Amino acid sequence: MLFLALGFSVWLLATVIFRLAGHVFFLDDDLAILSLLWIVTIVAMFLLAQALFRWRRLTRAQQFEAAALMVISGMILDAIVIEGYSQIFPNMSADSAGSFGAWLLIAYVSVLLAAFVRSWGD
Repeated sequence: MLFLALGFSVWLLATVIFRLAGHVFFLDDDLAILSLLWIVTIVAMFLLAQALFRWRRLTRAQQFEAAALMVISGMILDAIVIEGYSQIFPNMSADSAGSFGAWLLIAYVSVLLAAFVRSWGD
């Protein structure tokens, strides 16, 4: 349940941040900012997952379960969020919905990938 709660918390924090300031990050015409956002997201989500696995001293099998629990609530909720994109993110251009959806996939894959990679110090 801890990893489900942590995943939900990260999802909620990210959703609030992008509701308030998403227009700063999802600029379809600025490839440099989008690329930087993707790189930062990949690294941050991967390292966050690895740190949580290490903190809880999870076995390899437990890491897979924890990663799935971390992403499941966000993936379900983001399906709803994407459907109501314009209402939930009124400050973001409708044209940025594709970039936002791609960013979500990158974030979730980064967490799942962290379960496949041995933690540093193992």
